[in-house]
Amino acid sequence: MNCVEPYLKYFVEVSITENRSIEIKDFVKEVIKRKKQESHHRIDGSQEHKRWYTGYSGEVVIEEYLNVEFVDLSIGDSKNYHVPDLTSIDLNVGIKTVEYGKFPVIFKNSYKPEIIILKKNDLDFLVCGVASKDALNKYQSDSLILSPLLRSRGTKTGFYGFHKLKQFDSLQMLKTLL
Repeated sequence: MNCVEPYLKYFVEVSITENRSIEIKDFVKEVIKRKKQESHHRIDGSQEHKRWYTGYSGEVVIEEYLNVEFVDLSIGDSKNYHVPDLTSIDLNVGIKTVEYGKFPVIFKNSYKPEIIILKKNDLDFLVCGVASKDALNKYQSDSLILSPLLRSRGTKTGFYGFHKLKQFDSLQMLKTLL
């Protein structure tokens, strides 16, 4: 992930506890049981546990980092949950978490900023910063999507604009950036 290396010094390492990790993994098991009823998840069921864990753990990391609670651990139909991750605290921003060495998967037409997080392992993460919707829409490439199935759907792409991320260290600073 060469485009990340020059910026590592700006990223903030945040860890979650083993207990919080277990809580997320237990929740993910329940989510997957429920999501198997939705056609999208029946078609694209590979790596579900890993993807859901990565996504929810990134949200928990931002809760820890900003010292504010917002993670929604309820389960329902996907169409009712297609809102920015920080909506419950009145921020129009999402969170994209990806394994270190891969690129964040984003919508080709981003309509909101995204906080970008790299997952080093199940407990340790790097908060990279927030990408504006303009940066998300400019610094993207379909070639960064590893899954042929996802690439063929044509709705998502990979983000590589780590040089355009804005760092923040508090909720107030994040609000100012947004």
